[in-house]
Amino acid sequence: MDQIIERPSWFTDALNVEHKSTKTNINGANVHFLEWGDPKNQSVIMLHGNHAHAHWFQFIGAMLSHKYHFVVMSFSGMGESDWRSSYERDTFVEDVWGVVNATDMKDPIVVGHSFGGMVSLATGAKYGEFMKGLLLVDFVVYPPEQHEEWFQNRPKSRPPQIRENKEDFTKRFRLMPPQECVNQYLIDFISDRSIRKTEDGWSWTFDPSTYDTLRVGADHAEMLANLKCPVGFFYGENTVEFNSKSGVSGMKDLMPQGSPIVALENAQHHLMLDRPEDFVLELEKLIDFFIAE
Repeated sequence: MDQIIERPSWFTDALNVEHKSTKTNINGANVHFLEWGDPKNQSVIMLHGNHAHAHWFQFIGAMLSHKYHFVVMSFSGMGESDWRSSYERDTFVEDVWGVVNATDMKDPIVVGHSFGGMVSLATGAKYGEFMKGLLLVDFVVYPPEQHEEWFQNRPKSRPPQIRENKEDFTKRFRLMPPQECVNQYLIDFISDRSIRKTEDGWSWTFDPSTYDTLRVGADHAEMLANLKCPVGFFYGENTVEFNSKSGVSGMKDLMPQGSPIVALENAQHHLMLDRPEDFVLELEKLIDFFIAE
């Protein structure tokens, strides 16, 4: 299928929706977030994946701003947020809850994609009694005996790469895990905001040392079983992040009976990039499920 390079009108309209771009200091680091909508409406905060940033979900917040108070954020060490000297799982949990407090969210619904799913689950374990719901997006929870510590065997990080030309980075931008995406206009938008200007040239926005000290933990199943808020699971039918049959079966066993499980057809791990408009429609239904609970 041919790549779609030109931005569709709906995407351009979404980018033009009025919003706030703000930073708040959380434990010594300024954390960046985008905010739409009326704070009197149901609050939703959406968390990005590995080394991504708030702008991945900018169109989503804009398209749902008429109905919800919607926030997308960048974890510390990523996007436009400050870097830290080290990172632990709870570092990111406190990033999330710091933004929740900074935006006066009451009973937020927390939506986490991929790495953000892990963080959202840990956030639910710590703050679930104050949450309206938790939605895991293409993030599967495994029992402890199947746990793999994601970053344990990674080589120690190197200093940030610096290049003279911005285009050297935009050309090298790739989705991880690797997948094709027909919506090139989305890739272009995201990659352009994944690069920062430094005194010496251009570099990626993420801190290469993010995972040097990070351990995701083997307690995900326990956290899921003991959540004090409703939970749902939303995944790409063609994801390569996990075996869809066994992964979904495992989630059914671990989640409370009646929890929504939704597959987006013809979508992979980055399902919001594969089918953006349909992703927003399904996300809206899932948010409304939590509101009705």
